[in-house]
Amino acid sequence: MKTERSNVKLDTISFFNLASDRMQWLAARQKVLAENIANADTPNYRARDVTDFQSFLEKSDANRSAGGPLHETTVETVGGSSAWDSSLDGNDVALEQQSVMASENADQYRLAANLYRKAYQLLNAASGKE
Repeated sequence: MKTERSNVKLDTISFFNLASDRMQWLAARQKVLAENIANADTPNYRARDVTDFQSFLEKSDANRSAGGPLHETTVETVGGSSAWDSSLDGNDVALEQQSVMASENADQYRLAANLYRKAYQLLNAASGKE
């Protein structure tokens, strides 16, 4: 596999924008889920999650339309969905729930990264770079 870079600007192709936005959103979500797991024993801690991907995508598109930096859209955190249980100290983090969500999130990230990589390889092959 060649290491030289293609002259095609990947950020101008909508698939690459979408895949990149998805990976950015998934990385932010993984961080929030990890914080939830880390605070599983913190009294009165409330599990959080990020806004849905559609909302993030709308903000990202608006940022691009306004001429803003391409990957400067932030992911907003919101109160998490209703937890499976709540402890006596007011903590509502259910480790099982957060672990399942983190695992699913990691799988989705791997899928998006693999699709991005394969599309890049296909683009290089089509342009005779590979």
